[in-house]
Amino acid sequence: MQPFLTIRQATASYPVYVGRNLLADVASLVPSRGRRFVITSTALRKRFGELVVASLDADLITIEEGEAHKTLDTASDVVTQLLVHGAKRDSMAVVVGGGMIGDTAGFAASIFLRGIDLVHVPTTLLAQVDSSLGGKLAVNHSKGKNLIGSFYPPRVVISDLTTLDSLPRRELLSGLFEALKGGVIGDASLFELLETPPDFDVDDVVRKAIRVKAEIVSADEKEADLRRLLNYGHTIAHGIEAALDYRDLTHGEAVAWGMIGANAIAVRRGLVERDVAARIEQVIRRWNPTPLPDGIDRDAILAATEHDKKNAGSQRVMVFPRTIGRCEVFTDVTEDEIAYGVEALL
Repeated sequence: MQPFLTIRQATASYPVYVGRNLLADVASLVPSRGRRFVITSTALRKRFGELVVASLDADLITIEEGEAHKTLDTASDVVTQLLVHGAKRDSMAVVVGGGMIGDTAGFAASIFLRGIDLVHVPTTLLAQVDSSLGGKLAVNHSKGKNLIGSFYPPRVVISDLTTLDSLPRRELLSGLFEALKGGVIGDASLFELLETPPDFDVDDVVRKAIRVKAEIVSADEKEADLRRLLNYGHTIAHGIEAALDYRDLTHGEAVAWGMIGANAIAVRRGLVERDVAARIEQVIRRWNPTPLPDGIDRDAILAATEHDKKNAGSQRVMVFPRTIGRCEVFTDVTEDEIAYGVEALL
């Protein structure tokens, strides 16, 4: 099977496979050296994990799902299980699951014996269009999201579109909002695919969103410049998630609200036409993200944005749209502006 595309970064190149019914044939798509360890969640073990294990004749490691488990403790548990199972430096971690599993288990693989081969098999829309691509891995800290991590490219990414057929509606929408973000920053046709709920071609959305991200991460591996565009909506989103202690909203839903907040700041700055910002907001609201809880702590949101990993010194970095399909990075955002954006979405 030929890859859908190859991501070529400064330190590594790796194929991305996209298709249907790929889980049973993972062995033919990954390098053959060393022992293989499939790492998945307890919830996905029977649905997807054991199929990949059978394909690879691999050992199986499971962890718990959910942002509350996206921690150093969970990554340490993966390292411990790899040691107990006899993993060596030539071993391979094949991570099967959504963004939280991919980030946490992938981070563990990146630090185990200074790094072993990593393969991502994303099983959610969000993971297929975003988190499995580009080599960023991280776990959360009590002071903010994804503050402990590494840049560690995988050897292969395998996106089986069949896994999305049984995805709960809310999880599908979580990925949809990340895909919508990709449309705003780099592909107006992707945005338009998602503009008229409830109909959209999932396969087409995945392929278009992967192309947007692949182009950006190939040009900027370690978020020095262009890659920061991928954080559109994320500054306020990460603040919301931290303020809620990573409960109540999915990551994609938080990004949806974060985009609305960022757009309000962009309109105030005169960077984007009001009707363009309104068009983006209308599409988000048509997909009905879970509402922000009553009484959410505004000060906690703002405090969490202070720890955003994109900030440099006293500068606050945010991404604002100029039109649908084009965004820009700004490094001079003030606390007052972020507070304005938070108030606008609340």
